[in-house]
Amino acid sequence: MTTSVKSSLAAGIAATLVSIASAQMVPPFSDVPSAFTTPSYASNVALYQAQLGDLYFDSDANVPSSVQTWNHGPVDVAAALGGSPWKAEGGSVKAIFLGETAGWANDFGYTPSSAPDTYVPLATNIENALDGTGTIQSGFETTVNYAAGTTVDFWLNSGGPIGMGGLFYAFDGNRFSGSDSSVHTRWQVRDVTTTYFNGVTTVTEAVPTLLVGFEDTRLGVSFYDGDFNDFVFGFQFLPTQSNTPVPEPSTYGLLGGVALMGLVALRRFKRKAA
Repeated sequence: MTTSVKSSLAAGIAATLVSIASAQMVPPFSDVPSAFTTPSYASNVALYQAQLGDLYFDSDANVPSSVQTWNHGPVDVAAALGGSPWKAEGGSVKAIFLGETAGWANDFGYTPSSAPDTYVPLATNIENALDGTGTIQSGFETTVNYAAGTTVDFWLNSGGPIGMGGLFYAFDGNRFSGSDSSVHTRWQVRDVTTTYFNGVTTVTEAVPTLLVGFEDTRLGVSFYDGDFNDFVFGFQFLPTQSNTPVPEPSTYGLLGGVALMGLVALRRFKRKAA
């Protein structure tokens, strides 16, 4: 066998090994501060609790059995919501953390369609999110903006050992999961009354909310249970949301009252000065 042939063969084997290795690994993420916080509009705290509280769970003992009856993903978002939710001018997707039973140190984040090999973590090591020491709690939310002509997808990066987990997208399949091409999500759509900025003012109205439950263990691993309740999130597709929310209508009334009192005080001061 000639040297050139040997070199070509060696290069081919090396490339194959690299390919196999990459299929068995997930992107490493350094710990990041959680992007999930209590809802920016205070009214949503009670609204979420009333409408999504059945999904606030932190163990297999109290997980609602309904999760196992949801649609088997991956999610065709347009079909699920009765039309494409992606706004031509750009918009926001709000992710609401609901419940979890995972035991691994999973990460959650998103990938923009404009950079499909980019993985932006929103929360890391979130398996203990509900035990009082974790970084997020049921009903906490975060918002991701997307530009005109683009979309985003959200993923769960399994914290299990290499060969037992992977990176599983909410809307579009798996990555870094080896030969496991099985579906790792179940989903359901629920109308949730929500306060948000509609592009002009703050409104409170029913918003179609895509609920997604993740299974974080690869099919074929001995402890794969297919329960799809390792993490459950809600996703709302909204006009672009500012990091500083517009005051709610009740707040406008309060601000108006304060302004009126200030105006009266100013007039009295001017009269006394005169």
